[in-house]
Amino acid sequence: MDKKELDKKIEEAAKSLLSYCITRTSDHFEAEDLAQDIILEVYRSAEKLKNVEAFYGFMWAVAGNVYKNWCKTKAKMRNCEFLSELPDVKEELEETDETLFLLRRELSLLSEKYRKAAVLYYIENKSCLEISEKLSISESMVKYLLFKSRQILKEGITMERNLGTQSYNPKGLSLMFWGNGANRYYNLCDSKISQNILFACYNDNLTAEQISLEIGVSLPYMEDKLNELCDYEVLKKDGNKYYTNIAIFTKDFTSEVDVKTKTLRENIANIVESAVKDNEKELRSIASMGADAGNNVYSWQMSTFLLYRAIIELFQNKIQIVYPKDKFGTECFVWGEETAEHRTWLNDFCFGICNTVNENGDYIQFMDFPINGEMVHHYHFNRQNVTNVFLDVAKGTTESFSDNDKAVLADMVRRGYIKNEDGVKVNCPVYSKEQHEKLKTFFQPYAEKIADEAEKLKSVVEKILKEHIPTHLKKYSKELSYLRLFEDTISAPIKLLYERSFLSSQTPGEMLPTTYVILK
Repeated sequence: MDKKELDKKIEEAAKSLLSYCITRTSDHFEAEDLAQDIILEVYRSAEKLKNVEAFYGFMWAVAGNVYKNWCKTKAKMRNCEFLSELPDVKEELEETDETLFLLRRELSLLSEKYRKAAVLYYIENKSCLEISEKLSISESMVKYLLFKSRQILKEGITMERNLGTQSYNPKGLSLMFWGNGANRYYNLCDSKISQNILFACYNDNLTAEQISLEIGVSLPYMEDKLNELCDYEVLKKDGNKYYTNIAIFTKDFTSEVDVKTKTLRENIANIVESAVKDNEKELRSIASMGADAGNNVYSWQMSTFLLYRAIIELFQNKIQIVYPKDKFGTECFVWGEETAEHRTWLNDFCFGICNTVNENGDYIQFMDFPINGEMVHHYHFNRQNVTNVFLDVAKGTTESFSDNDKAVLADMVRRGYIKNEDGVKVNCPVYSKEQHEKLKTFFQPYAEKIADEAEKLKSVVEKILKEHIPTHLKKYSKELSYLRLFEDTISAPIKLLYERSFLSSQTPGEMLPTTYVILK
């Protein structure tokens, strides 16, 4: 019976095995331990099994034998070990500085259920009764946990353990979100511990102890992060092992994409530059406000407008991506991107897309690069009063502003979002519905060409992605390749245009380069 088939059979039987163990033990901890012992013995003995059809009979026979031995062992523990005081682990070891170091090392690797009991007993000198009251478990369970922890500690002390490369060379990861709702993942991976847990479990299913060694962080400092990542389902647990449940766009993957899509990215940049440069006079004549913008602002505005039209409105609708729902019911994609130690917008031209709307259907569109040091849309998102004030200023209807509205207005003037020169005006172009439609119509042939290039590019990325993501995520490669679209078809062409000096950084006081208003 080959390993792949055996893994599948055991995975199918895991719940039944755990139920079997729960009915024969006093608590869930014991049931998990017994189930793991049974599965281990099934693996050890599977080579004797010649007929696959006989697997389940074989497995239950193994389970019965392991359970009998387990009962015998437990009886000995009750009759012998539990009747006397539990000695210190160090009594059976030569007490040296090295031994104490190894003991502390192994304590840091004990899982929480064993570690708490061991620390209370051996370090804080609590009695079994006191520990049972503190942990709200039976006294016999305390003795069992101490017995097991002594076994684990003694075994671990004699083992050679090697820290993984992430313990001295941690990776950086940004958790990305794209969807129809609030980003609840915004601060989930702010810590290096969380980032490196996801990396450690990306290609391998690891126990908590193995993760601890790989990233060089003791379990007591890591367990809360493990639980939090599991709560958000970006990390999942299968038995006693963890695996990462999101795609990570690693540096290796990104480098391969950069090489293999270089020509397609350049094609998109060339189309944008030609469309914006060759039609400047006509494009400037369309807007009632913003027509007098400087060359840099004009180039930014029209370049991002065209890319939004091509990628977000044309191509995205064409491929009809269905957003999965996360555990909170939000339609979204969540994924990770490996980052450099010092990430700036000039390195990868990160951006955000957003629009905010008032009750009349007027809206502010953000195709937002942090070229002025910050992303503007964060200030407006989920702040309806800010959106209302900004759009009222755009329409020139500020007569009925409340004191709170005036305070918001003053803050936006301070930030440069609104100008207060001969009256207040929004510091971005303002389009009527008709002007907006005219711009879209004008750009339509260019947008269609860009969408065609994007389709070719997505196909290339999908093939590369299949070679870089774990097996359990390969079935999502089509959807996941979509997440690269924005970097490959928007950020990368914008970066090329910046490197050509067609676009440049914002001059202080300039009109907002990538924000505009549409009045319905």
